[in-house]
Amino acid sequence: MIDPHALEVALDRARPLVLGHGGDIEITDVTGEGVVHVALSGACRACPNLAMTFIGPVRSYLMAVPGVSEVRCEQVKAGPRALARLAGLLHAHPYPAN
Repeated sequence: MIDPHALEVALDRARPLVLGHGGDIEITDVTGEGVVHVALSGACRACPNLAMTFIGPVRSYLMAVPGVSEVRCEQVKAGPRALARLAGLLHAHPYPAN
């Protein structure tokens, strides 16, 4: 079971970056398998750096929470190989390339 408070604390670490660019982020769902779904709003919805923000701070902070098996954002339109490469370039939490 994932501690909801721990998720919010992790999200609050990434939130200043997102708010600073005119957007916001929220957790929309947490599955029983530990998959956390997030959505970005405001200026983030049309930002060309959305994938970088998601893969870099947002996903990395949330993946550090015990019990989280994966973090997903339906707004990110890049494939798994591209996201895995981006995670490597950003020194972020590894993204599964399969």
